[in-house]
Order: sequence, then C-alpha cells, then structure tokens
Amino acid sequence: MNKRKEVLKGIGSLLLLLFMMAWLSGAFISKVKPGEAKLPEPEIKPKETVQVREVTYPFEAEQIGTIRTKSDTWVSSRIMAQVKEILVSEGTFVKGTETGSPTILARLDDRDLRAKVQQAESNLQAARQAVEMAKAQLASAQAQKERVSADYQRYRELYKQGAATAQQLEHMRAQFITAEAQYSAARSDLSRMEAQASQAEAALAEARTMLDYTVIRAPFSGKVVKKTIEVGTMVSPGQPLFYIESPSQPELHAWVAESLLPFISVGERFDVTVDALKRTIPGVVREIVPQSESPTRTVLVKIALPPDKELVNGLFGRFTISYGSYSTLVVPKQTVREVGQVRIVHVRKSDGSISRRFVTVGRIHGDLVEVLTGLTAGEEVIVP
Repeated sequence: MNKRKEVLKGIGSLLLLLFMMAWLSGAFISKVKPGEAKLPEPEIKPKETVQVREVTYPFEAEQIGTIRTKSDTWVSSRIMAQVKEILVSEGTFVKGTETGSPTILARLDDRDLRAKVQQAESNLQAARQAVEMAKAQLASAQAQKERVSADYQRYRELYKQGAATAQQLEHMRAQFITAEAQYSAARSDLSRMEAQASQAEAALAEARTMLDYTVIRAPFSGKVVKKTIEVGTMVSPGQPLFYIESPSQPELHAWVAESLLPFISVGERFDVTVDALKRTIPGVVREIVPQSESPTRTVLVKIALPPDKELVNGLFGRFTISYGSYSTLVVPKQTVREVGQVRIVHVRKSDGSISRRFVTVGRIHGDLVEVLTGLTAGEEVIVP
C-alpha cells in the first residue's frame, strides 16, 4: 500500500513538473504567426498633410576654438634719466595714442635735455643769421661781378677801336677775374652756411625728440596692471616701466584640419557660436597662418569678431565649415512623434487610409528634420 502511494506521488510530481515547464515555455499563450506585425490603424482625422521632400544640404564640419581678446605690452624708457613724477597707479585705466590725447604715465628729469634744446635753438638761430649774411654777400658779389663784366666788355671794344691801351684792358681783365673769384667764394660760403643750418635743424629736432622721450605715454588704451618704478628711480633705455593690458579686437583662434583649407579663405564670413554667452556672433577670417602642426595636421585660423565687453579671454567658441553637399528626405518636425525611444509619423496612403510608420531621423534644419529610413519621397504625412 505504501509502495503504491509512493508511485502515485512520484507520478504526480512528474506531471506537475511537466505542466510548469509547458507554462513557462508559453504553451498556453496564443502566438502570432511569423510575418510582419500589424498595428491597429490609428483613429485620427488629419487636418493637413505635407509631402516628403528631397532636399540638398552642404556637408558641415564643426570647428572649435578659443576667444583671444587681450593685447598687452611693457612700456619702456628710451633714455637714461631719473623718474621725476608718476601720474598713474596700478589699476588705472588709460587712453592710448589712437585717441589723439594719450594718457601721460610718468615724467623723467628733463633739465639736461631742455638745456640741449636751448643750445640747439641758439645754434640754429646763429646758423640762419650766417645764411642771411652769406646771401647778402653773394648778392653783393654778383652785383660787383656784373658791373666789372660790363666794364671789361666796354674796354675790349675800346681797345679794338684804339681808344684804350693794352695796359688798361689788362687792368680791367684782372678786376673781372677777381670779381668772378669773389662771386664763387660767396656761393661756396652760402652753401656751407646752408649746410650748417641744416645740421643745426637736425640737431634741434633730435634734441626735441630726446626731450619728448622724458614724457612716458600710454601706447594704447587699457589698464595699468603693473608698475616697476618709483619717484627718484634711475631708469635706462629699454627698462620696463609699466605693464598695460587692454581688450583689443577679439578673435577666435581655431586649429582647422588641413583637408578643410580649400573651403575657407581670408575675408570669408562665419557665424561664431559662444556657448557661455548663448549667442552667435558674426566673424570674418582675418588670417590663416601658413604653417601646419605636424602631429595634428592642423592650421591656425584667426576669425576677427566685433568688439564686445562680454567676450573675455579664453571663452570656448565654435563655427562650421561647409564642404560638398548631400541629398536627404525631410519632413516638418511637428509631424514626427516620439514614443519612448522610437519616432513615429502617420502616413496617408493612396486609398485615403492612415498608417503608422516608424522612422529614423537625422539632423534638424530649422523647422525640418531629416528622415533617414521609413519614408520615401512624395509620400504624404499628417501634420498634427
């Protein structure tokens, strides 16, 4: 009896195990036959349809770069002199020569140079007086020469007529030679005096230039970041005195692949997007540095941007270079619905019925989106 119960118990366990295996394998669930799964047709009433169009777009390569906006320099002395006065401090904003009235940063001791200017002015005045005297002497010598020349010619005619002796003619000839020599000497003296006056003018100009070097001016507008001198400091030629930093015309510096150089040129316009500012700024290619980086095979391209206070040094910027073209199908963005991770459009068939279609989309161009798979040109899609 016990043996029979054990057999029945084993059979029951086996049947239960087989039932569980069949249930887990889906034996009791209705299955769809192999083939395309059919979704229920959507029940919508389209208000508008648009055709799937084929459009040609350029290939675009996005380039990234860095905004460079600072120009800086050390302002140095051109002469050896003692600092007499400092008119700016660190952090002071100054005007440059481009404004027409640059800010004076400092003044150097100019007493010796002023004395040299005064001496040069005196020398020039004396030289000009000497030139005037030489001109007067030349005019007198010329008048004497013309008078003696006329007398000499008259005596030559008298001698031919027998009205003058040979001794008188020789005497007039000697006077004529002397007058010519005096005239030549006066011309030489005038040339020498004019040369000395020119040298005096050059010396005065040099002295005034050296005097002007005692006034240290800002070369461009900006901010004084650092100064290295104090009143009484003895400075020498080439010694840095002030460090000035100024926002100049900003530029985007981007390293562009060599293969893209045929599609970019100096003077070409690009829109530069600065993500930090959430703005797109128009720019113009100012320079393409004619040298390639061997490891990366890229070339530095500089795009000039309009002055903007928000463009600070080091910001990230990007622009796109168009090269070649391609054709693709497009539909309005609003015709594509996202359901989870899939995208669906509703297509109106030739018989007027509506079907749901899975599509793969690509780039967005304004209000249009590229359709890579799922549609063909000329089909009509429903606009919600």
